[in-house]
Amino acid sequence: MDFDEDRLKKLENLKAKGIDPYGHRYEITSNLLNIKRNFEQLNGKSEQVAGRIIGKRDHGKLKFLDLQDEFATLQIYISENNLDEQSKFILSQLDVGDIIGVYGVVVKTKTGEISVSAQRIDILAKSILPLPPRWYGLADTEKRFRKRYLDLIMNPDVKERIKDAAKVTSIIRSFLEKRGFIEFETPALQPIYGGANARPFITHYNALDRDMYLRVSDELYLKRLIIGGYEKVFEIGKDFRNEGMDILHNPEFQMLELYQAYGDLSDMMEITKELIKEVSKQIRGSYEIEFDGKKIHLDKYDVVKMEDSVIKIIGTSDKKEIIEAAKKIDPLVSDYGEAINTLFEEKVQKTLIQPTFVTTYPIEVSPLAKRTKENPDFVDRFELFIDGIEIANAFTELNDPQDQIKRFELEAERRKRGVAETQVMDWDFIEAQAYGMPPTGGLGIGIARLQMLVTGIKSIKEVMPFPQLRSIDNSEEREQKS
Repeated sequence: MDFDEDRLKKLENLKAKGIDPYGHRYEITSNLLNIKRNFEQLNGKSEQVAGRIIGKRDHGKLKFLDLQDEFATLQIYISENNLDEQSKFILSQLDVGDIIGVYGVVVKTKTGEISVSAQRIDILAKSILPLPPRWYGLADTEKRFRKRYLDLIMNPDVKERIKDAAKVTSIIRSFLEKRGFIEFETPALQPIYGGANARPFITHYNALDRDMYLRVSDELYLKRLIIGGYEKVFEIGKDFRNEGMDILHNPEFQMLELYQAYGDLSDMMEITKELIKEVSKQIRGSYEIEFDGKKIHLDKYDVVKMEDSVIKIIGTSDKKEIIEAAKKIDPLVSDYGEAINTLFEEKVQKTLIQPTFVTTYPIEVSPLAKRTKENPDFVDRFELFIDGIEIANAFTELNDPQDQIKRFELEAERRKRGVAETQVMDWDFIEAQAYGMPPTGGLGIGIARLQMLVTGIKSIKEVMPFPQLRSIDNSEEREQKS
């Protein structure tokens, strides 16, 4: 890595004067946004601020710095006559990118710009690599994700979006705790992976000399807590699924899962609606949002059965014709339930723009959900779709251990046919369930997708501070390591 020679020289100049170029604890009396918002009260008062220089302008003995902190950007007005000798020297060694502290008076310049008129300048961190040019910013998408710290410095809209996205988890926690839910922490390293149809990451536990799995879901452990006597539980935690990456998928992601004893699918539907409305209200200030160029109404929800939606779009209710149509999409389809699910994902899902609860899923693709009373080939399950994106997944949970064994056995048969993403038998969970699990409603929401929705960005990478990325080519990798 080649550091900037001119900046390195300035670094040594500071050291030669006995000035620490990497500063010390610094007392901040006001952030920059507060000064802007409360200028009338602060006008003429002395404040101490800190931040990164993102712009410099020199007009002889008058100099101007654009200072940026977490909250805003503010002009620093500098007349060298007002500075002590050390501050003058520090000023002469400053570059765009440096982090400084400034003590001065809040003023408004002749041009009407709110500023701090500097009386003392402290260097808090000397930047020895230059920022990208201010007026061009950091536009390359791949570089933005790889160097997110630069993205946050150069693109205030990105910084604000990721801050809004981060608020979502605290809003969810507050929402659930007010309703009596307790948050628990369950194992991320598991001897048996389960709770979702997904491929796991495998690691090795040296002390026990056994393979372990990074969890694909925390469902089965939260259900053990329900069996143990807690009635409302949730977890916001990391799940890991060994799958591809695209605008909707990242192999490491944050998931909300909650379970309510003595509840069912209707309770989960109500919680989902109210939770999404609450998040939207606090982040966007409205239930009507714009997403992917469409107006979405988060206070209005349709409900449709999966089978009905497929029959409507395919134009036939003949089971053989439906299976044949699905086989053209996925040759591994072998029965009606799998066919309905395949055709839904291929033909129907993308048409669901406004919030839509799709209910009554085939038993073949829902091994942990309770059968419907009307038809044992289907289960009490919904997924919520908005603009064709799955936002939430919920069940009336299966609490019959004997039926659960049959479901796991059905999953084993699907695995033999080549279906990769299936559930595996978990005898410890079956044993726990055999002691008695109350009727329960369960809900899972991918946090990043909810963050996408309420920040109006249709890419999971734009709301995750550090998304997973594909390997860079060898030449670039060598350059980064040198």
